[in-house]
Amino acid sequence: MPYLFTYNIFPPDQAENISKAYLKVIKEDRAALRPLAKEIIANAVKATEEGMSVISVHDVKEGKLEECLAVQQKQLLVYHNIPGYRYRMEVRFNVVEAIEMLGMKIPE
Repeated sequence: MPYLFTYNIFPPDQAENISKAYLKVIKEDRAALRPLAKEIIANAVKATEEGMSVISVHDVKEGKLEECLAVQQKQLLVYHNIPGYRYRMEVRFNVVEAIEMLGMKIPE
C-alpha cells in the first residue's frame, strides 16, 4: 500500500485563516479519508524560512489510491483563496512494494 504525503506551506500571517478553515472541515475530511487510508501523521507543523510548513502522511488502502488523491485534492480546495497558500502531494511506495517491483522479497 503506498503512502500519500501532503505538504502545505503558508505565510505565518495567514495561520489564523488556515486554522479557521481547518477547524470548519476537519471532522468531515477525516471521515471521508478513513475508508481510503490510515492516517499515519496528522498534520505535523513547523515554522520554516518559507513560512509555516505542515505535513500529513496517509497509508493508502489497496486499490484506493486514485480515490484518495481525488478526495485529498478536493479537501485542499478550501485553502485556495488564502493568500500565499501552497501545497503538493507525493505518492511513495513502502519498502516491501519497492523491492517486489524488482522481483525480490523481504526475508521473513
